[in-house]
Amino acid sequence: MIELVGVGEGKEYEAAQHLRKQLLAVWPDLSQHPQDHVKIFVGLKLYGHPIEDIDLFVVGQFSEPRQFDIEFKFYPREGEPFVPRRASVRNFALVIEAKSHDATGVRFDDKVASVRYPRGWECVTEKARQQVFELKRYLARNGVPKIYLQDLIFFSGLAEVDLPKRPHNCFGIDTSFERILNVLGQVSSPVNNNRNVTLSFGSEEVFNSIFSQESTLLQTMEPTPLDRRRMDRIVKAALPEAWLDDLMRKQIVFRGRGGVGKTVLLLQMAYRAYDSNRMRSLVLTYNKALVADMRRTMALLGVPHQIGKGGIRIDTVHAFIGRLMHELGIITTYDDFLTRYEEHKDTLLNYIRSGALSSQDLANLLEKNTEEFSWELIFIDEGQDWPTNEIEILRAVYPPEHIVVADGVDQYVRASVADWSSGLAREQLRPRRLRRCLRMKANLAHFVQDCAKSFGLQNWDLEPNPDANGGRVIIVEGDMATRTALLNQTMEQASKLGNYPVDLLACVPPSLVVHEDEHAYSIPGHTIQQNGGAVWDASSIDVREFYPTERDALRIVQYDSCRGLEGWAVINYAIDDLYDYKREQWLALSEDPGGLFETREELAANYAAQWLMIPLTRAMDTIVVNVTNRPSVVKDALRGIYNQRTDFIEWLKI
Repeated sequence: MIELVGVGEGKEYEAAQHLRKQLLAVWPDLSQHPQDHVKIFVGLKLYGHPIEDIDLFVVGQFSEPRQFDIEFKFYPREGEPFVPRRASVRNFALVIEAKSHDATGVRFDDKVASVRYPRGWECVTEKARQQVFELKRYLARNGVPKIYLQDLIFFSGLAEVDLPKRPHNCFGIDTSFERILNVLGQVSSPVNNNRNVTLSFGSEEVFNSIFSQESTLLQTMEPTPLDRRRMDRIVKAALPEAWLDDLMRKQIVFRGRGGVGKTVLLLQMAYRAYDSNRMRSLVLTYNKALVADMRRTMALLGVPHQIGKGGIRIDTVHAFIGRLMHELGIITTYDDFLTRYEEHKDTLLNYIRSGALSSQDLANLLEKNTEEFSWELIFIDEGQDWPTNEIEILRAVYPPEHIVVADGVDQYVRASVADWSSGLAREQLRPRRLRRCLRMKANLAHFVQDCAKSFGLQNWDLEPNPDANGGRVIIVEGDMATRTALLNQTMEQASKLGNYPVDLLACVPPSLVVHEDEHAYSIPGHTIQQNGGAVWDASSIDVREFYPTERDALRIVQYDSCRGLEGWAVINYAIDDLYDYKREQWLALSEDPGGLFETREELAANYAAQWLMIPLTRAMDTIVVNVTNRPSVVKDALRGIYNQRTDFIEWLKI
């Protein structure tokens, strides 16, 4: 039988119906066959992956190989091309990109296909190839390893005569399914068994798992009530029109401390630009965990980032600049990229400053690779961390009036504070200051203010939101990492209010992360899993590549990756270890000797205190602050705050 599952309308569904018709033209019995199956997944979503959308994923499995007529020479894995005596297919797995452009909107450079959009040309051959890699990773994560996937491109606006001379992986509206099988004989490197060929893309067990009723390939990601609130904040944001009027006219820089909602404001502006004008926006940050979190929100909202549809893409600064360097020929491989990152930036800047890379060269880059570089707006999260050379590179590619920057006051974690106004006239800038605390309930905002004062941080101008009363603070003294009772209690209380574990956030210092060979995990995460719980443990680099898709998985990140994130309740494990870690980090890396008014030790303490404020401003309703049993500056400060705020702060010893 042939089954269509997934999206039931649009060009992808029309392509699936056409493919079904072509299949039945070759094998009419497939419509009701009890043992032979073809399943066409339409609009398959790869939740959590950088590439999320697959137009068509077509899998077929036959009880006995089905024979088909031979039209072309086949190209085997080894040896010369040959004309088979006999050809059949046992199973297949096809990743098909569907394009409806006519001949005026398609071009072929040799066998490489590109399609035209108003913003420029998209290389659809490379796009289809990348989809195969991503789908293989997705299938492996869902228990389907060791399967061969073949990428194909369906041009419904072209006929066979419009295509280049074969072999290649494209087919047109008049291509029979028998010819598609011949194409597979050319491009999928079949085995030449004495000029007999049986196309097979995997074992029977692998295909059984895909066709199983328990298959999770078309899983849907259900938003939690808190997810829906975040989505509403983005979609229904009452942004002042004056703020939106400045887009693409001035470089916008808004500044504010943790908790004022800078990241959400970025997404609100990007969404409004997409919703109103179908603009393409790129959001850049240094934080991989935050990239995963924002991608999850965009997936729930159904926001694309395609050339033809507009939308929002979220990525790390390093990934973007790496792609830029690779496209410009500064690097030819990503091996040791981060190790030589500063060297590569210097090379790129020398080319730009010397004129070896002209403005026309950069314009050609945008036209050649529109999918990666054709962005109308660039939104910069944590802009205070950008070094001058990265700002200069970005401005060489995009004009400053296309850039919007969120600057976290006193939240810098790199060596210097960025100056986004340098080189710009006053009329090119639109600075805006944010002071109202939008994330935290009022009690939490008061607690954060008290912490800033106790740690000696000056001018902490965070205003509590009078419309968000309440909030709980729990200070826990002792080893919380290997005990789950208080965590379970916190999750139960959040659950009573309609929240799920994924709505919570746990932060850990490096002292609570275990490294074994190439793998890493947090001690709290390991403890939770041993007790039957689920976690999205981003202390592992591999996990940070994907956003959490399970509602029952607690999010865990290292403190270094918590900026921009939020949770209904936030558990800060061993926060005094964070203080010591950041203090020692400053002393090891900084060459500042101190001066007349501040000693080197005081500067290190100030740096560590600034870092403490980042996880302390992540919570919305409840914050759990864990300190170890040992004496510490942090514990003394928290004890003083507790003595003044016993009305809403609890102190527990475990």
